[in-house]
Amino acid sequence: MALPDSFKVSQGTAIVWGQNGGTGVTADLSLNNLQDATAQQGASVDLGADWDQQYTVYLIVETGTAPTAGNAVDLYLVSSRNGTDWPAKVTGSNAAYTLGTGDANLRQAGPPVVSLFATNDANTALQQAPVIWTPSGRYVAPIVDNNIGFALRNASPATASASRVILVPRTEKVID
Repeated sequence: MALPDSFKVSQGTAIVWGQNGGTGVTADLSLNNLQDATAQQGASVDLGADWDQQYTVYLIVETGTAPTAGNAVDLYLVSSRNGTDWPAKVTGSNAAYTLGTGDANLRQAGPPVVSLFATNDANTALQQAPVIWTPSGRYVAPIVDNNIGFALRNASPATASASRVILVPRTEKVID
């Protein structure tokens, strides 16, 4: 039996959560003017019956005001087996997310997939290095928890907001 010569990774079509009507947005997540110490959940996405094992995750937030360096915006990705039963009081709809006392609801979502740490730059789209994530169910919804010290940029029109969550499927290929 011959061994493979190499492995390659190809990327699929990106799922882009952002402001409804924004360029390239495929699922709703209202991050325009998201206030400090609040969170927003996005609309759920169906990854399909045969979803990819791994996804590259990007979190981009537009600050508008110079945030406190070192403060963070956290991204949680929660999965559902059926698109109805969600952990952490997620609804699968684009809506304000209730953190709960002591962030109890958010803690049920598990650890953040990405923590984007701020630099002291205004009107800048900050982006953390991407991470690889494995979904545990067919349906996925994001939660963005803003603790950056200020609201995210209040873009006008809202569809001009550069804040995004991007999920890119990764498929490994065996090359003989």
